[in-house]
Amino acid sequence: MALLTDADKKNIQHIWAKLFENPEENGKTIVIRLFTDYPETKAYFKTIPTEGNLQEDPLVRFHGRRVMVALNQVAENLDNWKQACRILDRLAVKHKNVHQVPSVNFQSMFQVILSVCKELLGNEFSTEVSLSWEKLFSLLSEQINASYMSTSKS
Repeated sequence: MALLTDADKKNIQHIWAKLFENPEENGKTIVIRLFTDYPETKAYFKTIPTEGNLQEDPLVRFHGRRVMVALNQVAENLDNWKQACRILDRLAVKHKNVHQVPSVNFQSMFQVILSVCKELLGNEFSTEVSLSWEKLFSLLSEQINASYMSTSKS
């Protein structure tokens, strides 16, 4: 994982610790923002509502927490990239084969997370910190795309 320096990892883990203090609320915000900024993604959510009062919907909150837990597993394994790749591979296989979600939707999710971080953390989400996160999301996208390419539909 040559692209992430120790400083990048520190930036990512510092911000992540703040976001993961409230995984349900922040995850819900991310999911709702995904629907707002990328409405085409709604088509892939069959088990949770994509319209109406999403702020109060427990299924939106639950899925938001799942997003946060998956990202937490990756954040916990920045120094164990093989394990992070295994986590991403499982996620990619499920999203490709079960949910039939195009891999480009992960990039949309990553953009939403960056946007939400900037809003929630203000100046603390500095240019340097943002660049660290962008590097991470670039690495995650590469791994997810590789998983999609190597996985045949079951």
